[in-house]
Amino acid sequence: MNRILTAIIAFVFAANVNAQGTFPFDISLEPVTISGLPGMQSYTAGESGGKWLIIGGRLDGLHQRQPWQSFDAAGHNNNMYVVDPVAGQYWSAPLSGLTNADLRAQLAATNANYHQEGDLLYMIGGYGLDANTVHITHPMMTVIDVPTMISSIVNDTLVDPTAIQTMSGDYYAVTGGRLMYLDSTFYLVGGQRFDGQYNPMGHNTYVQTYTEAVRRFELSGTFPNLSVDTLASWVDTAQLHRRDYNVTYMMDSLHTYITAWSGVFQKAADLPFLNAVEVHDTGYAVVPNFSQYLNHYHCAHTSLYAEHLDAMYTVFFGGIAQYYYDASGNLVQDDNVPFVKTIGITEKRNGNYSEGYSTTAMPGYLGAGAEFFHANDLSSNGEIFLADDISDSAVVGYIFGGINSPAANVFFGGQTNTSTATSNIYKVVLTRNSGIGVVETPSAPKLGLQVNPNPANGRLVAQVVSPLQGWAAFDILDTTGRLVLRTEIPVKTGTNTADLGTLELAKGQYFLRAQIGGVQQQIKFFWN
Repeated sequence: MNRILTAIIAFVFAANVNAQGTFPFDISLEPVTISGLPGMQSYTAGESGGKWLIIGGRLDGLHQRQPWQSFDAAGHNNNMYVVDPVAGQYWSAPLSGLTNADLRAQLAATNANYHQEGDLLYMIGGYGLDANTVHITHPMMTVIDVPTMISSIVNDTLVDPTAIQTMSGDYYAVTGGRLMYLDSTFYLVGGQRFDGQYNPMGHNTYVQTYTEAVRRFELSGTFPNLSVDTLASWVDTAQLHRRDYNVTYMMDSLHTYITAWSGVFQKAADLPFLNAVEVHDTGYAVVPNFSQYLNHYHCAHTSLYAEHLDAMYTVFFGGIAQYYYDASGNLVQDDNVPFVKTIGITEKRNGNYSEGYSTTAMPGYLGAGAEFFHANDLSSNGEIFLADDISDSAVVGYIFGGINSPAANVFFGGQTNTSTATSNIYKVVLTRNSGIGVVETPSAPKLGLQVNPNPANGRLVAQVVSPLQGWAAFDILDTTGRLVLRTEIPVKTGTNTADLGTLELAKGQYFLRAQIGGVQQQIKFFWN
């Protein structure tokens, strides 16, 4: 989470309502209180009979910066919880009753990859302490019979070992990805293997390897005697190099598929991706002509499909992002990547993606590491609500837990311990409107930035199209995101040739970033 500038982008981003692409519902959040329920974030979740099964995650807030404090044992969730949001009750059972130490360790992990299909909850990987108190990404897949486990916890205060099957192998050592399921095939999208103690400076206290892949597999047999049949992975070192993000189901009039949104971190800079990737049963592709400015990290989210419009909506509740809107409706860019209150909404219609935000905001810096639980009495297709079935107003689900931060930026200045894992529950109500409950986020303007020639040698000459007369800032970054050179030159409205002078750079790849009046663009160039 790095941190170069904060800029208000105002002169081209008008907060206008887009009559062509509007979210047909107003959003309201109603607090639900369950006395004594502890706060949890970045956990694994299942559902059955209106009750939630909560496994693992953290009991504290944003991770600390120091390796000896970050992801410590005190913050591990060493119980399974069952929550009934309607009755306002919860139950818990300790993991200590399980004799398998490796299983206990994985079930206490954070940021595991999970999916529930029918009664079975599939939990892959996750990060935390192993049985020997060493920080690892757990090389395990655990399958849990959710109704049986819920019954055992509610009635006997026990974690039932007969409701669990485990499988081991490095294939499962992934954290921060998302596990999805389409037509009998599981898709483990993105994520990383992270072994060792975290630090934000890249010191050698850990080993980190992104999967940069969509791993695919199928299951055969019956629970608790399932076996895994792996399929060929799809690897893309550029576009699938992402983690700790939102991946959602999508549908149109023909089929259901998956979209992987935003995520972190770009290879060239410690900043989120701004594009999205579609994953189908036949392969994957980057979404063209779309930038996602809001809700970059994993947060609570839900999806709706309006059949009469053939329109797909995805709603993201708060979390962490590089961009947000201020009280005046200006889009603010903060490269510290802060906590935000934004409820962002994307729409896909006629093959085109667009983004906006709700006029309702989160009641605090909430949403990161939270999950959305669907209401059982609402018609849906898998995890996608059918918007046409909501005639007036409906409770579509609940948001539970996540990180509660007292301020936008707490990662710096020793403030990480001011955030907490929240026990907040919010009932999410959608009320049909005339289609004006969302404000459009227009596509960001580009500066037409080019380097000529590319590869360059000796002198660096750039071309940029400025929307105004003033000063342009140019930054040269290496492939690690380190600032190599910064300079400013005057520009006029229109096309400008910017001679950045004679440079002494080592041979290799670099990035040139131009910023004019709050608008920025970054491109890759080579130096010979």
